Amino acid sequence: MEIRHLITFKTIIDLGGFTKAAEHLGYAQSTITSHIKALEDELGQPVFNRIGKKVLLTETGNQLLPHALKMLSIYKYIKEISSENGEIQGEIVISAPEVLLIYRLPPVIKAFKETCPKADIQLKHLEPTALYSDLANGNADLAFIVGSNDEFEEALIYEKLNTEPMAAVSPNLSIMNNFNHQVLLYSEKGCCYRQMLDQWILENEMKSEQKIELWSIEAIKQCIICGLGVSVLPYIAIKNELEQGKLTAEKIGGDRMLSTYMAFHKDKWLSPALKVFIDIVKRQSEKWKADVQSIIN
Repeated sequence: MEIRHLITFKTIIDLGGFTKAAEHLGYAQSTITSHIKALEDELGQPVFNRIGKKVLLTETGNQLLPHALKMLSIYKYIKEISSENGEIQGEIVISAPEVLLIYRLPPVIKAFKETCPKADIQLKHLEPTALYSDLANGNADLAFIVGSNDEFEEALIYEKLNTEPMAAVSPNLSIMNNFNHQVLLYSEKGCCYRQMLDQWILENEMKSEQKIELWSIEAIKQCIICGLGVSVLPYIAIKNELEQGKLTAEKIGGDRMLSTYMAFHKDKWLSPALKVFIDIVKRQSEKWKADVQSIIN
């Protein structure tokens, strides 16, 4: 059983098909097929059911998956052993929500690449429902979460980095003074910003029958700027537009400030590259706290 066969196996699962896996790995589709056939010949059972265009794991495939993930994780660690005494190499995969990818993490990434030029970094959008599985299965080495819930998975280690004040946002002052009957711009289901908008509307007894759901915080912000509707967003996402007079906002008081957390699996081996990245995050988060204090004060 070869590592490349396991890499192909996992890639098919991640991307949902042989063709996509071939494109991603740079192989001919016949090569992908031969890798899986080699696995199946060794196991004596098929690992995938091919039903129409869908590729589903068989019972054997499901049993193989956790062992394959462990072997690939060990393989990754072996490749990075040289980093311990030499120049830091390897790849780290970071998962984060859009607002942090845009407004918090770029300086961290820049500092990391300056410190570890030979290390690679992959950024992916955080899917909240896949947080635990991504960290447990090695699809992400480190994740950033924005939320207000202190009930976390026991298998994950969390570190609070910062708090993010929230604001009710509108295109101008007249609308800000009367949210009633405005179009409410919601983020996607499961997003903490969406929950805060509902809470804000309920507490202020506002009425609106018009709602639009968007997948992106940036899309919501641009819709507000053009006068389409109103929403609740983190201050960091609208700071520049407020200074430019493009938006009007009212701070949401009380304890309605979301927290930013850094998380990884408790059994995760922290590679030299990942250790450097975490150290940079911790230093950079002190600047984030200063930003928050300037907003609060």
